[in-house]
This record gives sequence, C-alpha cells and structure tokens, in this order.
Amino acid sequence: MRLRTQLAALLALFAVVPLAAALVPVGRALTNALASEHAARLDSAARALSGELARLSQEAAEGVAGVARSPDAEAFGRDLAAGALSPADAAGRGGEWMRARGLDALSVLTREGVVVTSGHLPGRAGDVDPQLAPVAARGAAEARVITRSGPSGPEPVLALVARAAIPGEGALTVAGGLALDQERARRLAELTNGEVVIRGAGGALLAQASAPADEGAPLLTRVGARLGVGLAGARRILPIGPADAPVGRVEVSVASEGLARAAGTVLAAFLGAVLIGALAALAAGRLVASRVTRPLEALREAAARVAAGDLHARVAARTGGEVGELVRAFNGMTQELALGRSRLAQAERVAAWREVARRLAHEIKNPLTPIAMSVETLREAQAAGRPDFPEIFDEGTRAIGEEVRRLKKIVDEFSRFARLPAPERTPVAPEELVSAVLALFPPPPGLTIERSVPEALPQVWADRDQALQVLLNLVRNALDAMPEGGTLRVAGRPAGDGVALEVADTGPGIAPEDLPHLFEPYFTRKEGGTGLGLAIAQRIAEEHGGRLEVKTSPGQGATFTFWLPVAKLETRLAKVP
Repeated sequence: MRLRTQLAALLALFAVVPLAAALVPVGRALTNALASEHAARLDSAARALSGELARLSQEAAEGVAGVARSPDAEAFGRDLAAGALSPADAAGRGGEWMRARGLDALSVLTREGVVVTSGHLPGRAGDVDPQLAPVAARGAAEARVITRSGPSGPEPVLALVARAAIPGEGALTVAGGLALDQERARRLAELTNGEVVIRGAGGALLAQASAPADEGAPLLTRVGARLGVGLAGARRILPIGPADAPVGRVEVSVASEGLARAAGTVLAAFLGAVLIGALAALAAGRLVASRVTRPLEALREAAARVAAGDLHARVAARTGGEVGELVRAFNGMTQELALGRSRLAQAERVAAWREVARRLAHEIKNPLTPIAMSVETLREAQAAGRPDFPEIFDEGTRAIGEEVRRLKKIVDEFSRFARLPAPERTPVAPEELVSAVLALFPPPPGLTIERSVPEALPQVWADRDQALQVLLNLVRNALDAMPEGGTLRVAGRPAGDGVALEVADTGPGIAPEDLPHLFEPYFTRKEGGTGLGLAIAQRIAEEHGGRLEVKTSPGQGATFTFWLPVAKLETRLAKVP
C-alpha cells in the first residue's frame, strides 16, 4: 500500500471510529423500541384473525341451518322418503343449495352417514362420507379437514363445518361449511396485513398468502430487513377444532416493513455521515501526503522503467533532504548502468564475432593443410623430374579439389546460417513431408525403415522447403549414427495444438556431456561435419513458432522431435485464391 494511501486511511479511521462507537447504544435502543411495536402489531393481527374465524364459523352455521329449514329441503326429504325422487335428480340438489348459500362444502346425509347429495364431492353420492359423518352424528359444529373437488382433482382443505337436521320423517342431516382455502387465506392476510399460513393437524401446508408489500422507500426497507430488524420470524398460532385435539391451525406473522424502513433510514443517515467523514479524511490525507510521496512515486516509476530496460529514465530532483539525495543517487546509478550496458553490448558483440572467427578459421585451416602439402609434393616431384609425375599430379589435384569443395561447403553452410530467409508458410500435410524425405533415402542393406504417420493428421503451418531441410538433416544424422545397420523410425502424432514429427534411430546415442552443446554452431562429432546442421534446424523450428527437442540414452539410440503448429482454419482460407 502506498504511503499516501496509508496516511489517508489512517485519518479516515480516526474519523469513522467515534461514529461507529456511538452507533452501538443508539442501535440497541432502536431495536428494543422496534421489537415492542412489532409485538403489539402481531397481537392485534392475531385478535383480528380470531374474530374473523369466529365470524366465518357463525356464517357457516347460518348457511347450513338456512338450507335445512328451507321448504325445498323439506320437500326433498318427503319425495326421497316416498320414492318419488330419482337418485340422479337427488344428486344435483346439493350443489344448487351450496352455491345459493355461499358455502364451500355441503352434503345431505342419512342417519348412517350415507351421502344422498353432495355439492363439494358430487361423485360421493351413495357412499359413506368418513369426514362429515361424525359431524352429522354428534350434532355439533366443528372444524374438519375435508376433501373437495379442485381444478386439478380432489384436494384437502381445512373447513369450518356445521350441521342441521331437515324436518320430517326422512331423518336427513345437512352438513357443510366454509373452507379455509387459498382464496380465504389471501383475504385473511389482507385483513391482518401480514402473512397467513393454514396447516393440517400434522403440520401439512394447506394454504398460504401474504398481504401486498409496502411500496414506500423499498431500498430503506430492504436495508433494514437485511439487518434483521424486521422480526419476520415472530408469529402467533391459533388452533382450529377442539382444544384437546385440534385438527389444524392458522399461523399469522406480521412483516414489519415500516419498522425495517425506520431502521434503514437510521442506518442510511449513519452511513452517509461515515462516508462524508471518510471522504473528507481521504482528501486531507492525500493533500498532506502528496508533498512527501510525489518524489517517491516518481522514483518508483523510474525504477520500473529501468527494470523494463529503459536505462535513460531520470527523476527531476525538486526536493531536498534525504529524498533529494536518493533521487540524485538514482540518477547517477542509471547513468552508470547505461554506460556499462553499452560497453557490455560492445564487448559481447566483439566476443561473439571472435568466437565465430575462431571456429570458422579452425574449420578453414583443416582443409588448407592437405592443400599446402599437395602443392608442395607436386613442386618437388616436378623439380625432381620424377617419371611418375602424372600419377602424383592426378592424386594431388584430386585431393586439392576435394578440400576446395569442403571449403566451399563450409562457406555455404556459414552463409545459410547467417542469412536464413524468413519462412513463407502455407498449410502442409505432415505425411507429404515425410514421404518427400524418405524418397531420397532408399534403405541400404541391414537398415529397416519404420514409418508411422497417419494421413488424418492435421496440416501444419510451415515453409515446406525449410521443414524438409530440418527433416532431411535429422534423417541423415540418424543414418550416419547406424553405419552397421539398424532401425530408422519416422512417426507423426498430434501434440497439443500442433503436430510432432519424430525421427528415431537405434545407434549408440548421444553422450551426456555433448547434449548441452548439441544445437550450438560448429559443434560436431562427425568426421567432415560443419556443426551447423542442427543449429540451422533449431533456428528454423523456432522461427516457425515450433521447437526441436532430443531424447537419448547411451547405447539405445536418439529420438529427435520436430514440433510444428497446426494450420488454423482462417490461415487455410487465407491461402485459397
């Protein structure tokens, strides 16, 4: 962390800590007040819910009694007792009476509990109703979990049920009531301005609804609720049914949006004060620290430029004291570094060309010795007038010609190494490269060539001639390593986002001490070799974005791997005219 930032953060901390300390007692008092108000609102919602449930029970009892006392019900009982009413006509009457009285469930039952007609379950006519039969037998209003027909089939619902007998000799009873379903849960939630949950005796969820959320200041409400001041977990439970064995319960909870909004307002004011204090402290800290840190920051930036290689970076010395001395020492150091690097680069160039000249002179010196000896022999033979001078002349000129060709080869290899052209890359099939190389090397006696290059390998992105030059060099070296015969294996395989071409031999392998120098120019162990073949091959691989690697074990041969990148689809399309 920068010094300027540290000073600014320290001042901001001094400004914020007193406000944070004051928040603790204020927050505790606010939380207690909000909790008391929330409890009062929850008690009020529970009283309203209890009164509404009592009203619904009374409404259900009046509706059932109205059906039982109606002339239509008395006539229904007489006709049914006299056999003048068909079962089909009787089955539809329950639904008419239920809808006329605004009930959610209604059944007419015999003394044995057999359903004569039912509005909420029409298909139960003729069967015993296990849910309403006990109500008809006991003759008292109570709550029951009944089954009624819903949009998706039979559904359980908690209902406030009443019963009433139909006058006459038929001994029929009307049992029905109002259901505490999803719609009635929504009305109860609106009445209590909270959340209402209706459950069965085992706690099974039957209906659930919440009052519309308070739209005022939603951001402050959410902030307060996130802090837990909404007290949403508090609730009241009202059992439904007999006190000793309730068949269900209604739960009510009050979402205290107003309380949460109040807490959010207090929090927002506090955070605003903290933010203003922190910003003011940061501004003051930056102002105070700028005079001290500006030279240090300039020094840091200059040091980063020096690390990146720019030794001409300088810092303007506009301050005194220890910081000014540090700036001046830095400027002097970078100046010395720039001079030293210039001298070092010059020395490296001279050393490199000396090494190249030394090795090239060594390679040229070797053929000059037999040339000089051949010339001296020819002169001595001519001066002596030797009769076999023609044979001596022929042998000497042949040796001179051979050494001249060797000198030309050395010069050509050096020229190719020094001026290797940039690759002109095109998509090339690996199988085509291997076929072209192996066609130049018919297997001599005692040598076996194993080839494993699938035609399905993707094309590589390479200069065909330069890639062939690398493979030619690798194959030629492998054959030279097996003068007595052996096995040459050329294989191709996918490798990452490229293709690896492997050339392996069963020769003596490469000595461990030679491995570090294998790709260096003019390093060779072959008789008559220039030491530039593998150096040129490695340079070609690197300029193609590839690589050339070797694995070897003494006495077990060597494997050279030439890796080339795959030709992407866009590069292939770019080459299509």
